[in-house]
Amino acid sequence: WDAIRKVEDDPNLRVTIITGAGRGFCAGQDLSSGGDTFDNLDQPQDAAERVKKEGSTLKRYFSLKKPVIVAINGPVVGVGVTIILPFDIRIASESARIGLVFNRRGVIPEFASPWLLPRIIGISKAAELMYTGRILNAKEALEFGLVSRVVPDDKLMDVAKELAEEILLCAPVSVALTKRMLYQFLSETDVDKAESINHQYLGWVSTKADTREGVMSFLEKRKPEWKLKVPGDLPDFFPLE
Repeated sequence: WDAIRKVEDDPNLRVTIITGAGRGFCAGQDLSSGGDTFDNLDQPQDAAERVKKEGSTLKRYFSLKKPVIVAINGPVVGVGVTIILPFDIRIASESARIGLVFNRRGVIPEFASPWLLPRIIGISKAAELMYTGRILNAKEALEFGLVSRVVPDDKLMDVAKELAEEILLCAPVSVALTKRMLYQFLSETDVDKAESINHQYLGWVSTKADTREGVMSFLEKRKPEWKLKVPGDLPDFFPLE
C-alpha cells in the first residue's frame, strides 16, 4: 500500500504494475498454525471499529487516482485473490492458478469480495467460484472474466509494460476522471445522477489545455504533450479520498 501511495503522490509516475516475487503471486493465508490459524482475525465489533477508524480498505483502493495493472505470475488463492479484485486490470501468465478457497477452509471470503466479484464477473459465476472454492487455471480464469488476457510466462511483464505504455499515451487527468467514474458508478443506481456527474467532468475537462492538445496532436500527426498532471491538476470537485 505504501508503494502505491508513493505512485499516487508523484505527478511523474502514472501507472502501477503489481506482480509477485518468485514463482507465485500470493499463496493466501499462512496455514502453518493449524487449527489456530484464524484465531487472531477481527471479531465483529473489532472489525466494525477498525472500518470506522480507518475507513473501508476497499474504498481506499477505489480512491486511487492512477491505474493499477496486476500481473499474476503463478498461484494466487484466498486472500491473494481478494486483494487483487479492486485493481483495474488483471493479466495472467499461463502458469497462473486462481482460487477463492475460503469455504473449503471453513471460513468465508473477506475484503468485501462478495460485493465486488459479482460486479466483475456476474452473480452466477461469482456464486460458482465462491461456493465451490475451485481453483481455476489461467484459461478458465479468462473464460470466467477474472483476467482480461493470458500470456506466456516469460512474456508476462513485457505485456504488462506494453499495456502501461498504451495508458501513458493518454492524458493523465482524463484517465483519472474516467477511472473515478467507473468505480463511482459501480454502486450508483440513479442513471440521471450518473449522467449529471459524467457531464460535470466532461464540461470541466473540455475547457482545459489537454483537450486542445489532444485534438491538435491528432490533426498534426504528432505525439501529444500533456500539460495537466495527477494529482495536482484534478478539479476541486474530484473526491480526493
